Amino acid sequence: MIILSACQSDAEPSAKKPRGEPTGIALSDLPESLSTLTPYPSSKKPELKAPEGFEPVFAENVARHGARSLTSDDPLEDAIELWDQAKAANALTTVGKKFGPDVRALHNAMTKVGYGDLSTLGQEEMQGIGAREGERLSQLFDTAVADGAKIDVFDSGKGRAEQSAENFSVGLGSVKPDLDIEPPESDEKILKFSNENNKYEDFLDDGPWKDDYNAARRLAKIDAISIEVLERLYKPDFVAGIEDPLEEAAGVYDVYRSAPAMSRDINVDSRQYVTKEAANAFAYVDDARYFYSRGPGIVGDDGSYQAAQILLDDFFSAIDDHLLERGSHPHAAVYRFAHAEEITPFAAMLELPDADEQAEPGDIYTHENNDFRVSTVSPLSANIEWILWSKGDTNIVSIQHNEVPTTVGRDCKPYKDTENFYQLEELRTCLGATPDTPAVP
Repeated sequence: MIILSACQSDAEPSAKKPRGEPTGIALSDLPESLSTLTPYPSSKKPELKAPEGFEPVFAENVARHGARSLTSDDPLEDAIELWDQAKAANALTTVGKKFGPDVRALHNAMTKVGYGDLSTLGQEEMQGIGAREGERLSQLFDTAVADGAKIDVFDSGKGRAEQSAENFSVGLGSVKPDLDIEPPESDEKILKFSNENNKYEDFLDDGPWKDDYNAARRLAKIDAISIEVLERLYKPDFVAGIEDPLEEAAGVYDVYRSAPAMSRDINVDSRQYVTKEAANAFAYVDDARYFYSRGPGIVGDDGSYQAAQILLDDFFSAIDDHLLERGSHPHAAVYRFAHAEEITPFAAMLELPDADEQAEPGDIYTHENNDFRVSTVSPLSANIEWILWSKGDTNIVSIQHNEVPTTVGRDCKPYKDTENFYQLEELRTCLGATPDTPAVP
Protein backbone atom coordinates (compact mmCIF):
# COMPACT_ATOMS: atom_id res chain seq x y z
CA MET A 1 0.00 0.00 0.00
CA ILE A 2 1.34 3.42 -0.90
CA ILE A 3 0.88 6.06 1.76
CA LEU A 4 1.74 9.60 0.70
CA SER A 5 2.69 12.31 3.18
CA ALA A 6 -0.15 14.58 4.38
CA CYS A 7 1.13 17.11 6.57
CA GLN A 8 9.48 21.79 14.05
CA SER A 9 11.04 24.45 14.63
CA ASP A 10 10.31 27.60 16.59
CA ALA A 11 10.83 29.88 13.63
CA GLU A 12 9.71 33.43 14.28
CA PRO A 13 6.90 34.74 12.04
CA SER A 14 8.19 36.82 9.19
CA ALA A 15 6.82 40.30 8.63
CA LYS A 16 8.30 40.63 5.14
CA LYS A 17 6.00 41.53 2.31
CA PRO A 18 5.08 38.97 -0.37
CA ARG A 19 7.50 38.85 -3.27
CA GLY A 20 4.83 38.48 -5.91
CA GLU A 21 4.00 35.30 -7.76
CA PRO A 22 6.10 32.20 -6.94
CA THR A 23 9.20 31.80 -9.07
CA GLY A 24 8.60 28.11 -9.81
CA ILE A 25 4.90 27.74 -10.59
CA ALA A 26 2.59 30.75 -10.50
CA LEU A 27 -0.39 30.40 -8.19
CA SER A 28 -2.59 31.21 -11.16
CA ASP A 29 -1.10 28.26 -13.04
CA LEU A 30 -1.07 25.51 -10.41
CA PRO A 31 -1.72 21.98 -11.65
CA GLU A 32 -4.73 20.19 -10.18
CA SER A 33 -2.64 17.22 -9.12
CA LEU A 34 -0.69 18.51 -6.11
CA SER A 35 -3.05 16.78 -3.68
CA THR A 36 -2.29 17.58 -0.02
CA LEU A 37 0.49 20.00 -0.94
CA THR A 38 -1.70 22.35 -2.99
CA PRO A 39 -0.98 25.96 -1.94
CA TYR A 40 -3.87 28.08 -0.74
CA PRO A 41 -6.17 29.26 -3.54
CA SER A 42 -6.12 32.88 -4.68
CA SER A 43 -6.90 35.24 -1.83
CA LYS A 44 -10.50 36.28 -1.40
CA LYS A 45 -12.24 38.90 0.68
CA PRO A 46 -15.95 38.54 -0.07
CA GLU A 47 -18.30 41.00 1.52
CA LEU A 48 -20.38 39.41 4.25
CA LYS A 49 -24.00 40.50 4.00
CA ALA A 50 -26.10 39.34 6.91
CA PRO A 51 -29.87 39.76 7.09
CA GLU A 52 -30.95 43.28 8.04
CA GLY A 53 -30.34 44.19 11.66
CA PHE A 54 -27.84 41.43 12.45
CA GLU A 55 -24.38 42.38 13.69
CA PRO A 56 -21.28 40.15 13.94
CA VAL A 57 -20.48 39.38 17.58
CA PHE A 58 -18.13 36.39 17.52
CA ALA A 59 -15.91 34.50 15.06
CA GLU A 60 -14.10 31.17 15.20
CA ASN A 61 -12.28 28.90 12.81
CA VAL A 62 -10.16 25.82 12.33
CA ALA A 63 -7.36 26.09 9.80
CA ARG A 64 -4.77 23.83 8.33
CA HIS A 65 -1.18 25.01 8.65
CA GLY A 66 0.29 27.01 5.79
CA ALA A 67 2.51 25.88 2.92
CA ARG A 68 5.46 23.86 4.20
CA SER A 69 8.42 21.78 3.26
CA LEU A 70 8.19 18.00 3.22
CA THR A 71 7.93 16.53 6.70
CA SER A 72 11.01 14.34 6.10
CA ASP A 73 14.07 14.51 3.89
CA ASP A 74 13.79 10.79 3.07
CA PRO A 75 12.04 11.18 -0.33
CA LEU A 76 14.63 13.70 -1.51
CA GLU A 77 17.59 11.77 -0.12
CA ASP A 78 16.36 8.59 -1.84
CA ALA A 79 15.77 10.46 -5.11
CA ILE A 80 19.27 11.93 -5.02
CA GLU A 81 20.83 8.53 -4.28
CA LEU A 82 18.99 6.88 -7.18
CA TRP A 83 19.88 9.74 -9.53
CA ASP A 84 23.56 9.47 -8.60
CA GLN A 85 23.44 5.74 -9.40
CA ALA A 86 21.78 6.41 -12.75
CA LYS A 87 24.32 9.10 -13.62
CA ALA A 88 27.20 6.73 -12.83
CA ALA A 89 25.57 4.10 -15.06
CA ASN A 90 25.06 6.60 -17.89
CA ALA A 91 21.33 5.88 -17.60
CA LEU A 92 19.88 9.41 -17.46
CA THR A 93 17.38 10.64 -20.04
CA THR A 94 17.49 14.21 -21.32
CA VAL A 95 14.86 15.21 -18.77
CA GLY A 96 16.53 13.12 -16.10
CA LYS A 97 19.79 15.08 -16.39
CA LYS A 98 17.99 18.14 -14.99
CA PHE A 99 16.29 16.24 -12.19
CA GLY A 100 19.24 15.68 -9.86
CA PRO A 101 20.36 19.33 -9.63
CA ASP A 102 16.77 20.46 -9.04
CA VAL A 103 16.24 17.88 -6.29
CA ARG A 104 19.47 18.98 -4.60
CA ALA A 105 18.40 22.62 -4.80
CA LEU A 106 15.01 21.75 -3.32
CA HIS A 107 16.69 19.67 -0.60
CA ASN A 108 18.97 22.56 0.34
CA ALA A 109 16.05 25.00 0.48
CA MET A 110 14.00 22.67 2.66
CA THR A 111 16.95 22.10 4.96
CA LYS A 112 17.24 25.86 5.41
CA VAL A 113 13.50 26.23 6.06
CA GLY A 114 13.37 23.13 8.28
CA TYR A 115 11.62 19.90 7.35
CA GLY A 116 7.95 20.08 8.26
CA ASP A 117 8.11 23.84 8.88
CA LEU A 118 6.36 26.69 7.11
CA SER A 119 7.98 27.93 3.94
CA THR A 120 8.04 31.63 3.12
CA LEU A 121 4.87 31.09 1.10
CA GLY A 122 3.22 29.45 4.12
CA GLN A 123 4.05 32.46 6.28
CA GLU A 124 2.59 34.76 3.64
CA GLU A 125 -0.55 32.65 3.31
CA MET A 126 -1.25 32.83 7.04
CA GLN A 127 -0.42 36.51 7.42
CA GLY A 128 -2.67 37.29 4.46
CA ILE A 129 -5.58 35.30 5.88
CA GLY A 130 -5.17 37.06 9.23
CA ALA A 131 -5.04 40.50 7.62
CA ARG A 132 -8.13 39.84 5.51
CA GLU A 133 -9.92 38.61 8.63
CA GLY A 134 -9.17 41.93 10.32
CA GLU A 135 -10.53 43.86 7.36
CA ARG A 136 -13.57 41.64 6.86
CA LEU A 137 -14.65 41.74 10.50
CA SER A 138 -13.47 45.26 11.29
CA GLN A 139 -16.66 46.12 13.16
CA LEU A 140 -16.47 43.05 15.39
CA PHE A 141 -12.85 43.72 16.32
CA ASP A 142 -13.42 47.43 16.96
CA THR A 143 -16.15 46.41 19.41
CA ALA A 144 -13.80 43.86 20.98
CA VAL A 145 -11.18 46.56 21.58
CA ALA A 146 -13.76 48.85 23.13
CA ASP A 147 -15.12 46.08 25.38
CA GLY A 148 -11.76 44.63 26.36
CA ALA A 149 -12.55 41.26 24.76
CA LYS A 150 -9.65 39.00 23.78
CA ILE A 151 -8.75 36.80 20.84
CA ASP A 152 -7.93 33.20 21.80
CA VAL A 153 -5.53 31.21 19.62
CA PHE A 154 -4.88 27.45 19.76
CA ASP A 155 -2.65 25.07 17.83
CA SER A 156 -2.06 21.33 17.66
CA GLY A 157 1.39 21.49 19.22
CA LYS A 158 3.14 20.67 15.94
CA GLY A 159 5.73 23.22 14.83
CA ARG A 160 4.01 24.10 11.55
CA ALA A 161 0.70 24.66 13.35
CA GLU A 162 2.40 26.83 15.98
CA GLN A 163 4.07 28.87 13.25
CA SER A 164 0.75 29.23 11.45
CA ALA A 165 -0.93 30.52 14.60
CA GLU A 166 1.86 33.04 15.09
CA ASN A 167 1.80 34.27 11.49
CA PHE A 168 -2.00 34.53 11.45
CA SER A 169 -1.79 36.65 14.61
CA VAL A 170 0.84 38.86 12.93
CA GLY A 171 -1.50 39.42 9.97
CA LEU A 172 -4.53 40.13 12.15
CA GLY A 173 -2.53 42.45 14.39
CA SER A 174 -1.19 44.37 11.40
CA VAL A 175 -4.74 45.47 10.59
CA LYS A 176 -6.03 45.71 14.16
CA PRO A 177 -2.99 46.62 16.28
CA ASP A 178 -5.04 47.37 19.40
CA LEU A 179 -6.57 43.89 19.56
CA ASP A 180 -5.66 41.80 22.61
CA ILE A 181 -4.48 38.62 20.86
CA GLU A 182 -3.55 35.91 23.35
CA PRO A 183 -0.32 33.91 22.80
CA PRO A 184 -1.11 30.57 21.13
CA GLU A 185 -1.83 27.59 23.37
CA SER A 186 -1.51 23.96 22.28
CA ASP A 187 -4.49 21.62 22.43
CA GLU A 188 -3.58 18.28 20.91
CA LYS A 189 -6.77 16.57 22.06
CA ILE A 190 -8.99 18.78 19.90
CA LEU A 191 -6.56 19.72 17.13
CA LYS A 192 -4.72 16.43 16.59
CA PHE A 193 -7.59 14.10 17.37
CA SER A 194 -6.25 11.56 14.88
CA ASN A 195 -3.75 10.65 17.62
CA GLU A 196 -6.14 11.04 20.55
CA ASN A 197 -9.11 8.84 19.61
CA ASN A 198 -8.42 5.12 20.06
CA LYS A 199 -11.49 4.04 18.09
CA TYR A 200 -10.45 6.23 15.19
CA GLU A 201 -6.86 5.03 15.33
CA ASP A 202 -8.14 1.44 15.10
CA PHE A 203 -10.27 2.44 12.12
CA LEU A 204 -7.28 4.02 10.38
CA ASP A 205 -5.06 1.01 11.10
CA ASP A 206 -7.43 -1.87 10.35
CA GLY A 207 -10.69 -0.45 9.03
CA PRO A 208 -12.55 -2.02 6.10
CA TRP A 209 -11.89 1.15 4.09
CA LYS A 210 -8.53 -0.27 3.01
CA ASP A 211 -10.20 -2.77 0.68
CA ASP A 212 -11.84 0.04 -1.28
CA TYR A 213 -8.69 2.12 -1.19
CA ASN A 214 -6.64 -0.73 -2.62
CA ALA A 215 -9.29 -1.23 -5.30
CA ALA A 216 -8.81 2.44 -6.22
CA ARG A 217 -5.06 1.89 -6.43
CA ARG A 218 -5.58 -0.98 -8.83
CA LEU A 219 -7.99 1.13 -10.84
CA ALA A 220 -5.31 3.82 -11.12
CA LYS A 221 -2.81 1.21 -12.37
CA ILE A 222 -0.34 2.92 -10.08
CA ASP A 223 2.32 0.22 -10.46
CA ALA A 224 2.44 0.63 -14.23
CA ILE A 225 2.31 4.43 -13.84
CA SER A 226 5.33 4.23 -11.54
CA ILE A 227 7.40 2.62 -14.29
CA GLU A 228 6.36 5.39 -16.69
CA VAL A 229 7.41 8.05 -14.16
CA LEU A 230 10.83 6.50 -13.71
CA GLU A 231 11.41 5.89 -17.42
CA ARG A 232 10.88 9.60 -18.02
CA LEU A 233 14.06 10.17 -15.99
CA TYR A 234 16.03 6.96 -16.42
CA LYS A 235 16.68 4.48 -19.23
CA PRO A 236 14.47 1.35 -19.25
CA ASP A 237 17.28 -1.10 -18.47
CA PHE A 238 18.16 0.90 -15.36
CA VAL A 239 14.51 1.14 -14.27
CA ALA A 240 14.15 -2.63 -14.66
CA GLY A 241 16.73 -3.08 -11.92
CA ILE A 242 15.05 -0.81 -9.35
CA GLU A 243 13.94 -2.86 -6.35
CA ASP A 244 10.84 -0.83 -5.43
CA PRO A 245 9.66 1.24 -8.42
CA LEU A 246 6.51 2.42 -6.65
CA GLU A 247 8.41 3.92 -3.74
CA GLU A 248 10.91 5.63 -6.00
CA ALA A 249 8.17 7.02 -8.27
CA ALA A 250 6.30 8.30 -5.22
CA GLY A 251 9.48 10.19 -4.32
CA VAL A 252 9.51 11.80 -7.77
CA TYR A 253 5.87 12.77 -7.24
CA ASP A 254 6.83 14.30 -3.88
CA VAL A 255 9.39 16.45 -5.70
CA TYR A 256 6.74 17.43 -8.25
CA ARG A 257 4.11 18.43 -5.71
CA SER A 258 6.31 20.01 -3.04
CA ALA A 259 8.06 22.57 -5.25
CA PRO A 260 5.13 25.03 -5.48
CA ALA A 261 4.87 25.27 -1.68
CA MET A 262 8.59 26.15 -1.64
CA SER A 263 8.42 28.53 -4.58
CA ARG A 264 9.17 31.69 -2.59
CA ASP A 265 12.38 30.06 -1.39
CA ILE A 266 13.71 28.22 -4.47
CA ASN A 267 13.18 28.41 -8.23
CA VAL A 268 12.33 24.84 -9.28
CA ASP A 269 9.73 24.16 -11.95
CA SER A 270 8.92 20.53 -11.20
CA ARG A 271 6.24 20.06 -13.85
CA GLN A 272 8.73 18.70 -16.38
CA TYR A 273 9.46 15.62 -14.28
CA VAL A 274 5.99 14.07 -14.11
CA THR A 275 3.48 13.91 -16.94
CA LYS A 276 0.00 15.26 -16.34
CA GLU A 277 -1.46 11.75 -16.59
CA ALA A 278 0.98 10.30 -14.05
CA ALA A 279 0.51 13.19 -11.62
CA ASN A 280 -3.26 12.80 -11.86
CA ALA A 281 -2.93 9.10 -11.06
CA PHE A 282 -0.88 9.73 -7.92
CA ALA A 283 -3.24 12.52 -6.86
CA TYR A 284 -6.22 10.20 -7.38
CA VAL A 285 -4.63 7.54 -5.16
CA ASP A 286 -4.09 10.14 -2.43
CA ASP A 287 -7.64 11.46 -2.86
CA ALA A 288 -8.98 7.92 -2.51
CA ARG A 289 -7.02 7.40 0.70
CA TYR A 290 -8.42 10.58 2.21
CA PHE A 291 -11.91 9.92 0.88
CA TYR A 292 -12.16 6.53 2.59
CA SER A 293 -10.12 7.16 5.75
CA ARG A 294 -10.90 10.80 6.61
CA GLY A 295 -13.49 12.06 4.15
CA PRO A 296 -17.10 11.25 3.27
CA GLY A 297 -16.45 7.48 3.12
CA ILE A 298 -19.10 4.87 2.47
CA VAL A 299 -22.88 5.25 2.76
CA GLY A 300 -24.06 4.01 6.15
CA ASP A 301 -20.65 4.36 7.84
CA ASP A 302 -19.45 7.50 9.63
CA GLY A 303 -16.15 5.99 10.80
CA SER A 304 -14.11 8.15 8.46
CA TYR A 305 -15.18 11.44 10.05
CA GLN A 306 -16.87 10.71 13.38
CA ALA A 307 -13.71 11.58 15.34
CA ALA A 308 -14.32 15.23 14.34
CA GLN A 309 -17.21 15.30 16.82
CA ILE A 310 -14.85 16.70 19.46
CA LEU A 311 -14.04 19.63 17.17
CA LEU A 312 -17.68 20.22 16.30
CA ASP A 313 -18.60 20.29 19.98
CA ASP A 314 -15.77 22.74 20.65
CA PHE A 315 -17.19 25.11 18.04
CA PHE A 316 -20.55 25.15 19.81
CA SER A 317 -18.91 25.37 23.22
CA ALA A 318 -16.93 28.45 22.15
CA ILE A 319 -20.12 30.15 20.94
CA ASP A 320 -21.87 29.30 24.20
CA ASP A 321 -18.90 30.60 26.20
CA HIS A 322 -19.29 33.91 24.39
CA LEU A 323 -23.06 34.17 24.73
CA LEU A 324 -23.19 32.95 28.32
CA GLU A 325 -20.09 34.95 29.30
CA ARG A 326 -18.27 31.90 30.57
CA GLY A 327 -14.52 31.62 31.04
CA SER A 328 -11.78 33.70 32.56
CA HIS A 329 -12.25 36.59 30.14
CA PRO A 330 -14.63 37.79 27.44
CA HIS A 331 -13.49 36.63 24.02
CA ALA A 332 -14.48 37.92 20.61
CA ALA A 333 -12.90 35.15 18.52
CA VAL A 334 -11.26 31.74 18.74
CA TYR A 335 -8.77 30.62 16.09
CA ARG A 336 -7.46 27.05 15.82
CA PHE A 337 -4.58 25.70 13.75
CA ALA A 338 -4.35 22.05 12.85
CA HIS A 339 -3.76 19.72 9.90
CA ALA A 340 -5.37 18.16 6.83
CA GLU A 341 -6.15 15.10 8.97
CA GLU A 342 -8.52 17.26 11.03
CA ILE A 343 -9.87 19.67 8.41
CA THR A 344 -10.95 16.88 6.04
CA PRO A 345 -13.14 14.89 8.46
CA PHE A 346 -14.58 18.12 9.88
CA ALA A 347 -15.59 19.20 6.36
CA ALA A 348 -17.14 15.76 5.79
CA MET A 349 -19.02 15.95 9.09
CA LEU A 350 -20.46 19.33 8.07
CA GLU A 351 -21.16 17.98 4.57
CA LEU A 352 -19.59 20.99 2.93
CA PRO A 353 -19.87 21.05 -0.88
CA ASP A 354 -17.31 18.67 -2.44
CA ALA A 355 -17.09 16.80 0.88
CA ASP A 356 -20.70 15.69 1.15
CA GLU A 357 -21.11 12.76 -1.24
CA GLN A 358 -20.46 9.28 0.11
CA ALA A 359 -19.81 6.23 -2.06
CA GLU A 360 -22.37 3.48 -2.30
CA PRO A 361 -21.11 0.13 -1.00
CA GLY A 362 -19.35 -1.64 -3.86
CA ASP A 363 -18.93 1.54 -5.92
CA ILE A 364 -15.30 2.65 -5.94
CA TYR A 365 -14.63 6.36 -5.57
CA THR A 366 -13.23 7.94 -8.73
CA HIS A 367 -12.60 11.44 -10.00
CA GLU A 368 -15.39 10.86 -12.51
CA ASN A 369 -18.15 9.89 -10.08
CA ASN A 370 -17.36 12.15 -7.11
CA ASP A 371 -16.25 15.78 -6.68
CA PHE A 372 -14.18 15.16 -3.54
CA ARG A 373 -10.59 16.39 -3.89
CA VAL A 374 -8.14 16.95 -1.05
CA SER A 375 -6.75 19.90 -3.00
CA THR A 376 -10.15 21.61 -2.79
CA VAL A 377 -11.34 20.52 0.65
CA SER A 378 -8.06 20.82 2.52
CA PRO A 379 -5.31 22.64 0.62
CA LEU A 380 -2.47 24.20 2.56
CA SER A 381 -3.88 26.95 4.83
CA ALA A 382 -7.43 25.62 4.34
CA ASN A 383 -9.88 27.07 6.83
CA ILE A 384 -13.47 26.65 7.98
CA GLU A 385 -14.90 29.65 9.78
CA TRP A 386 -18.13 30.28 11.66
CA ILE A 387 -19.33 33.81 12.38
CA LEU A 388 -22.05 34.44 14.95
CA TRP A 389 -24.46 37.28 14.20
CA SER A 390 -27.00 38.63 16.70
CA LYS A 391 -30.16 40.68 16.53
CA GLY A 392 -31.84 41.03 19.88
CA ASP A 393 -32.24 37.49 21.22
CA THR A 394 -31.83 35.82 17.82
CA ASN A 395 -28.49 34.31 16.90
CA ILE A 396 -27.55 33.07 13.44
CA VAL A 397 -24.33 31.58 12.08
CA SER A 398 -22.65 31.99 8.70
CA ILE A 399 -20.04 29.49 7.51
CA GLN A 400 -17.07 30.13 5.23
CA HIS A 401 -14.78 27.55 3.62
CA ASN A 402 -11.47 29.03 2.52
CA GLU A 403 -12.97 32.47 3.09
CA VAL A 404 -15.91 31.85 0.76
CA PRO A 405 -19.48 31.63 2.17
CA THR A 406 -20.76 28.07 1.91
CA THR A 407 -23.61 25.80 2.90
CA VAL A 408 -23.70 22.79 5.18
CA GLY A 409 -25.57 19.53 4.67
CA ARG A 410 -27.19 17.22 7.25
CA ASP A 411 -30.57 18.64 6.18
CA CYS A 412 -29.75 21.91 7.94
CA LYS A 413 -32.36 24.52 7.00
CA PRO A 414 -31.05 28.02 6.25
CA TYR A 415 -32.40 31.01 8.14
CA LYS A 416 -35.40 32.59 6.43
CA ASP A 417 -34.70 34.15 3.03
CA THR A 418 -30.97 33.36 3.18
CA GLU A 419 -28.68 30.72 1.66
CA ASN A 420 -25.64 30.73 3.94
CA PHE A 421 -27.00 31.59 7.39
CA TYR A 422 -28.40 29.17 9.97
CA GLN A 423 -30.16 29.78 13.27
CA LEU A 424 -27.82 28.64 16.01
CA GLU A 425 -30.11 26.02 17.51
CA GLU A 426 -31.06 24.68 14.08
CA LEU A 427 -27.35 24.18 13.41
CA ARG A 428 -26.81 22.58 16.80
CA THR A 429 -29.62 20.10 16.18
CA CYS A 430 -29.05 19.22 12.52
CA LEU A 431 -25.29 18.76 12.91
CA GLY A 432 -25.73 16.59 15.97
CA ALA A 433 -23.80 18.50 18.61
CA THR A 434 -23.28 16.60 21.86
CA PRO A 435 -25.67 18.24 24.36
CA ASP A 436 -23.78 19.49 27.40
CA THR A 437 -24.87 23.09 27.81
CA PRO A 438 -28.17 24.96 28.03
CA ALA A 439 -29.53 25.86 24.61
CA VAL A 440 -29.00 29.45 23.52
CA PRO A 441 -31.58 30.95 21.14
